[in-house]
Order: sequence, then C-alpha cells, then structure tokens
Amino acid sequence: MAGEKILLADDDRQLRETLQEFLTGQGYAVTAAADGHEAMAAMQEQEFAVALLDLMLPGYSGLEILFLLKAHTPDTEVILFTGHAGLESAVQALRLGAYDYLLKADLRLAEIQAVVARALERRFLALENRELVANISKAQEELVNRRARELTQVRQIAETLAGPLTWDQLVRGLVNLIWDSLPLEVLGLELQGPEGALPLSAYRRRVDVPEATYQTFQDLLQGQLAPDPATVAAGTPLPAMLWERLKVGKVILAAGAGRHEPLTSEEAELFRIFILQGEAGIKNLVLFDQVKSMAIRDSLTGLYNYGYFKEALHYEVEKSRRYKTPLALLFLDIDDFKRVNDTLGHLKGDKILRQVAAILKKGIRQADLVCRYGGDEFVMLLTQTPQDQAMVLADRLRQSVAQSSMNRLEQRLKVTVSMGVAGLGLEMSTEDLIKEADEAHYRAKQAGKNRVAGPETFPLPEKTAGSPGGRQPRIR
Repeated sequence: MAGEKILLADDDRQLRETLQEFLTGQGYAVTAAADGHEAMAAMQEQEFAVALLDLMLPGYSGLEILFLLKAHTPDTEVILFTGHAGLESAVQALRLGAYDYLLKADLRLAEIQAVVARALERRFLALENRELVANISKAQEELVNRRARELTQVRQIAETLAGPLTWDQLVRGLVNLIWDSLPLEVLGLELQGPEGALPLSAYRRRVDVPEATYQTFQDLLQGQLAPDPATVAAGTPLPAMLWERLKVGKVILAAGAGRHEPLTSEEAELFRIFILQGEAGIKNLVLFDQVKSMAIRDSLTGLYNYGYFKEALHYEVEKSRRYKTPLALLFLDIDDFKRVNDTLGHLKGDKILRQVAAILKKGIRQADLVCRYGGDEFVMLLTQTPQDQAMVLADRLRQSVAQSSMNRLEQRLKVTVSMGVAGLGLEMSTEDLIKEADEAHYRAKQAGKNRVAGPETFPLPEKTAGSPGGRQPRIR
C-alpha cells in the first residue's frame, strides 16, 4: 500500500531519522515529529493511515495522542513503542485501541515493515467495509441491514475482548459470535500456548454434516497448530473452506470454517476481521497473565510468594473448618544458608534455592501449595492431610534434598533442610498454625538440623539467665 501517510513521532533523532528513511524507501509518505506538539500540529493538518508513536514523548505522551487520534480519526492504526517494558502501559494502550506495542530494544526494520503492513491491511479492510455499506442502494436495504448487524457484532466482539476475559471465555465467545454472524456448516477454533489454561478448543457443526466430514475438519484444524506453518496440511472436507492461523508470542490461534455453497469475499473478509479481533484479545490476555504472575510469583524460584501464601492460608483454613478436613503446614529453611553463600557464592546460592524449590514442588500433589516465605525459607500447605502423614511427606522431602544431584556434584558443602510440621487444631487461628509450624521448625534446628520436627518432637533447651524470653514467631 505504497503512498499511505504515516506519522512518526519520537524524540530520539537517530531512531527517528533511521525509521523515516526506511519507511520512505518502502514508498510511504512519512511525516516526522520530534515531540508531542509537532505530532499534534501534523494531526490537525492531515489524516494519517498509521501513526508510530513513542510512549514517552515530550509535550504530549504517546497515550494522549493515541486517545485523541482514536477520537477524531478512529481509522488511524496506532503502533506504540518504548524503551522499557511497561505491562500496565501496554494493557492501557491496547484498551485505547492501539494496534500493537513494541519495545525499542527489540526493534528490527523487517519487523517494523511487517507490523505496518498488517496495520494497513486491517485499516483497508475496515475502510472497505464502510465504503461497501455506504454505497449499497435503497434496493439492497435488507442487505444493508444485515451487514449493519454484522458490523455491530464486530464492534461488540471488539468491546468484549478488550475486557479481562478468561481463555475459555475468549475461545467460546469468539466461536459463538462467528457462528451467529456467518451461515456456516462447520466452524472450529484451536488455541495452544504455554499458559496453564491452554490448550483450548471450541467447535460448531450443522446437524446434517456427516461425522466423517466433521472428523476430517477437526484433524486438519488441529494440524494448523504445527510449529512450522510450512508443514500444515491442506484439505477440503467441504467445497468452500476458510483457514486462518496467527501467532501471538508463544500462543497459536488456528481457525477454520466451511460449507457447501461458495463463500463470498464479504464473508471471507468478515471471518478474517473476527480473527484479527481475536488476536487483540489474545494480546490482552497474555499481558493480563504476565501482570498477574508478577504479582503472585517469586521471581527467583517461580514459586508463589508470601502475599499469595497469606491469602491461600486463610482460604484453606476456612475450607478445612467448613468441610471438617485436615490441613497441615510445613515450615522449612536451608541449613546454614549463609555459609552456603559465603562458601559457594551468591550465584550458586541462588541456583541452590531454585533447585530446592523444584524438589519441593515436584514432591507434592497438585492440590497442595508450596511458597517462598522469604530468603531461604519456604512454607507448604498440605490439604486433606493429617499431621502424621505430613510428617512422613516432610521427611521424604528432606531426604530428597539431602540426596539430590546438587549434593552429589558439590563436595565442599552439603545442602540440607530442617522442617517443622503443624496440623490445624480445632481452636487454632491462621497465626497459631504458622506459630506452631515455626516453633516445630525451631526444634528441628535445635536438635541438630537436617531433620523434621512436629510441635513436640524434640524438647526445647532450658532457658538460662540472660537468655531471650522465648522463640519469636515469624508472623508478618
């Protein structure tokens, strides 16, 4: 789409000149602005097909210009880029209608060219739809009304996907909207990725579609998830078929639809618009998942953090009381971890923390929970587990750490853990449970380390004159 007008706004002169030269060489008419004021002035003089905006512009920020552009020229596609990864800004930009959000550190000219081309394609489709509706004559009033309903549905899905959906809501909602908008005989959506809620799929078929045809369609659509698009098999389970495949980060979306009668260019275009809106929804979900994970996960070990543990503890205690099921809490730390850091170094110490975390996570059930409490301390919540069974599990985990590969490879220092175990009593609060597990952990330390203790497993040493008044529980 050579000759399209592009607004380029960035206060980095070298980057601005490089991008302007490159895009001009691709045949685009580029207007460059060094700050927000220049960008605003350019917007008042002409309409742009695409705007490339730095998030942190002097004068007006990229988000402010995005808001004004979408208010006055909603068909302008906006691509934001910045020098730092701000997930909240990315979510806000996508909600305001930005097409994409890129990091300067990862910018490649080929990538810029591809993103601009895709943005222009989406703009072209939207403008073509609008022109098509505007040119329909009065004799085609019913067609106009039907098309208006379709476009309303497109807007509805755009508004719906901008909200905080789950992966399941995204997949099923998108399939339902396409099925209600297009006269199809088969329809399917497959979503695959690293997120815990994936893979997901949703299918629709008309009752008269043979089972063999439907199964062939499903097999071909699932084949679209192959990592290499070149290996995707082609097929025609029905005479008229539509296939779409796109990738957002590590998430792959594959969609297919078909029927016996030929599909019009209008219907194919509407199908693609729905999938493009689905792409925006996937980006939102990826960003929301990243923000959520950052809030509840420990960055070093990948385990849940202290804040998540406190919420989970209150929930599990209430559930245990309601259903009268046992609940156990394990408190542990790495023995002499300061000496580990002093002897092996902090990088090795971090690696040991990750290895211990992996052993703990592998050694419990999916229904149980292991969290990093802080430093070299960990806590484990064992649901529907009496204290005596928790003691057995704790000792098995202790042995797993002591016999792990990090001890077979490291001869200078052996890594061991000490554990305290407590079961939830009838009158115990969450604070009481933490205190009892912590005191049991203290008993294990006092008894020589590398061992497991319950509330009364080992006697505490006698207090002497001048000694502290007692063990201070680690309740924050």
